[in-house]
Amino acid sequence: MTHPFHPYSGQGGVCIAKRGNRAGKRWLLRFADGRICSVPPQWTDAATPDPEMSAGGRRALCSLGDLLELGELVAHLMLQRRVDGPKICNDKYAASVRQKTPQSPWGLR
Repeated sequence: MTHPFHPYSGQGGVCIAKRGNRAGKRWLLRFADGRICSVPPQWTDAATPDPEMSAGGRRALCSLGDLLELGELVAHLMLQRRVDGPKICNDKYAASVRQKTPQSPWGLR
């Protein structure tokens, strides 16, 4: 496992299956403690190294493609927030709570 933030980073696992889905290829790796993780092959040393990562001496935390995807996600979330609108607080809510809730425990008598 070569991904710097994966819990099994630096450890070796056995590939027990290869799968694919909309997100791309996934490998099922079994580690020494018996746990099986689904990871993209890019997170292992068995895959061809990403030229962006190797050119930077593995100093980069993510690739240009990752940053572009993150930008799209942020834009989508911002648009969704505009469509839903800001959360509106009822001005009278706090006043009604004060009226219904006694200010002193002695007011409960």
